[in-house]
Amino acid sequence: MKKNNISGLLNSRERMKIAMGNEIPDRIPTMPQICHNHAISLFYDDFRDGILDTIKNPEKTLSLALKTAEYYDVDGLRLFLPGKRMDAFDDGKNMVVKDNNGENIGKVDVQGGGNIVFNEPILPVEKIEDLDKIPKAQADKLIDTEPFYLLRKAVEKAHLSGRFAASCPPGFTINYLSERRGRGRALLDLVDNPELAQRIMNTGLEIAIEYAKALIKCDIDALYIGDPSSSASLISPLHFEKFCLPGFKMFCDELHRNNILIYLHICGNIVPLLEMMADTGVDCIEPLDPLGGVKISDAKKRIGKRVALMGGVNTLTLLNGTSDSVYDESISCCKAGGQGGGYILAAGDMVPDFTPEANVKAMVRAAKSFSYS
Repeated sequence: MKKNNISGLLNSRERMKIAMGNEIPDRIPTMPQICHNHAISLFYDDFRDGILDTIKNPEKTLSLALKTAEYYDVDGLRLFLPGKRMDAFDDGKNMVVKDNNGENIGKVDVQGGGNIVFNEPILPVEKIEDLDKIPKAQADKLIDTEPFYLLRKAVEKAHLSGRFAASCPPGFTINYLSERRGRGRALLDLVDNPELAQRIMNTGLEIAIEYAKALIKCDIDALYIGDPSSSASLISPLHFEKFCLPGFKMFCDELHRNNILIYLHICGNIVPLLEMMADTGVDCIEPLDPLGGVKISDAKKRIGKRVALMGGVNTLTLLNGTSDSVYDESISCCKAGGQGGGYILAAGDMVPDFTPEANVKAMVRAAKSFSYS
């Protein structure tokens, strides 16, 4: 790792690129890992009304992400493709999601991130022949669709403010298998039906690569691989090596040809996976979840010369701690990860929805005040 020749201060986008490239920028950047639900808690009077609004008008997730990044003055943000517009209804207890025919197709997990939990897997795969039913759009077709148009406009706004913007294709290992088979059955498939499991994940990889190529055309700065179900909290290191590592490596080999940064998100316990995660070829690994037993100092020692690191601030400290405790923990993370460069301060997983804004500001302040010397 080396320090770049810096004349004056960098903007946030430049700073993030240098740090994610495993070098030393002018200071440690911060990319807290904020999803739109935290933005809803900030900018809507009623959280549940905000969730409903973004389900019915998914393009608002992008404007909320941009507004939150500006509010906290962070260096980087994630801009996800807006989802499909759906109808949702709140009966005071549950938020029910319905399709165009008025059929109940799932519920909103208000306590777990605001995702839709569908009653049945979308296009479930029972046998290998079912894979032929799954649409496999090409990048040049995807880029002309509304979600990609909206994303491209949002990236332009992020860059105008000098910020670094990442986005992600669909998951393609254990997460994708779970979408097609259901979580419980997907994990059993790794043992009982490995051929089908592998074929499903190969299909997911094929789809993800095309989405990633289209995302790159939106001028994003980094691709984010989100596959938290690949964690050693759920599967064994042997299963990770067999089913996940090859797919991640193929993805990186293919997309790095486009001169794009790639970072890998696997939360929970990644302690036994660190070297294999670095073997994938990604530029950066996050979120270094302390609730999964991950220590930044251990990750820095084991793989810090090979990849950049991002994350590490305990989400429970963010949610329940004081701003002083968040600041102190953030400084400790910077000390453990920052020396020698290649570190980005962020939460150890998604910033909890109702995190006090003073605590997020304390984390950002820590990054700005930390000195490499």
